[in-house]
Amino acid sequence: MAKLGRYSADRKKVESITATKSLTTADCGSLLVLNAAAGCTVTLPSVADAGKGWWVRFVIGTNCSSNTIVITEKTSADTDVLIGGINELEVDTSDDGPSTTGATTITIANALDTVGDFVEFICDGSNFYFHGQTKLDGCMTIA
Repeated sequence: MAKLGRYSADRKKVESITATKSLTTADCGSLLVLNAAAGCTVTLPSVADAGKGWWVRFVIGTNCSSNTIVITEKTSADTDVLIGGINELEVDTSDDGPSTTGATTITIANALDTVGDFVEFICDGSNFYFHGQTKLDGCMTIA
């Protein structure tokens, strides 16, 4: 039986993010583990650069103990291209979780993030569609 290569079809690219970062087209297909205890900003590539099928998933790997984690569009090229919603598992009958038909940022609150919370993005060449899930109400806000 042949030995599988380091990045075979059954594996994802996994990267730990510990500081501010701008993503590129090469990050497509990555699982990005957010390990920035002091917070950070992650900027998505422009939708034109990302292109159809560009995909990433962010997962909380370390609770953010101060500041916040912000995932944002590349504002010089795009406007309100984030479309989607976040499911909140904690029961709050007045709020099912935030959603939007056009935004620029998702902010992850430092006191409410839980290891394993996630948000996933896929680009169609015009917008980034996202969905995610958090344990606690109010963990992610969209603006």
